[in-house]
Amino acid sequence: MRGPLERRLARAWFRPEPPAWPVRVLARGLAPLLRRRGRRPQARPPVPVVVVGNLVVGGTGKTPVVAALAEALGEAGRRVGIVSRGYGGIEPTRPMIVDDATPASACGDEPRELRLRTGCPVFVCARRDRALEAAVAAGCDAVLSDDGLQHRALPRSLELCLFDGRRGLGNGEVLPAGPLRQPMDRLDEVDHVLVRAPREAEGLPEDAREFRLRAEGLRRFAGEGGQGVPEPPSVVDAVAGIARPESFFETLSSLGFGLRRHPLPDHAPIPDALLRGLAGPVVVTAKDAARLDGPQREDLYVLDVRAELPAEVRSRVVDHVLQFGR
Repeated sequence: MRGPLERRLARAWFRPEPPAWPVRVLARGLAPLLRRRGRRPQARPPVPVVVVGNLVVGGTGKTPVVAALAEALGEAGRRVGIVSRGYGGIEPTRPMIVDDATPASACGDEPRELRLRTGCPVFVCARRDRALEAAVAAGCDAVLSDDGLQHRALPRSLELCLFDGRRGLGNGEVLPAGPLRQPMDRLDEVDHVLVRAPREAEGLPEDAREFRLRAEGLRRFAGEGGQGVPEPPSVVDAVAGIARPESFFETLSSLGFGLRRHPLPDHAPIPDALLRGLAGPVVVTAKDAARLDGPQREDLYVLDVRAELPAEVRSRVVDHVLQFGR
């Protein structure tokens, strides 16, 4: 049911027609509550905490941005920790430390992806403030939060809010009439607003800076043997269980691959029967790869992407972390 429901809501939220008036009235009645509950907390964290979040439901590129900031702060000499709720896992009430062997079924796909990608310690907890405490106790002197803009229990020193440049704000309504988690005036409290290029949708903040996701090419899912990495114009089976599978398909198409497309709901596991039945070669996202436990098949490949941030924003985040507490 989840896949059809997600698609139905997306069609309703991102079409030009306004939602039905009863839902619109309900949403506008809830807006003041969402505004109050989502205000930026004023508590000061013990170490610099950078939250990478969004206002619009769905994918905006948060995980690649967190990975890029982790790399930048690591190069600046900081011991970076990453905190996450662990959506798609068991969402523990006590902090879980993610290591290379922790399955996505326990910690969630994005925390596992971030661990494998950055090598940083990742702390998962339904209460991000408790995950922060665990990160500080482990010796981390800078913390990144993957999502959590609306998590008031988590103290933070810097906020980044991301938007998708194609999807934009949808119909501009708050939940449940539209895709906004909070009213747009929440941006008044955010330090940096970033839009994932290309910037095509209307209504996005005019002062937002653009960032891009660049494909780094295909890699084998596991091992070095077996078939060679496919090259364009090969035809591949593209499988994606992310918020916007179309973005993954578009990237592969732009690289010159022919596609057989297999979209799945966000965070959905890839059924073994589906993988076995594909002609191949098969290409998945890094997020999907984090949910797979074994090699599955020899012709399974992963498309890695990298967030390219504006130099000014990158340097401001690093400077903020280095100057925190001085």
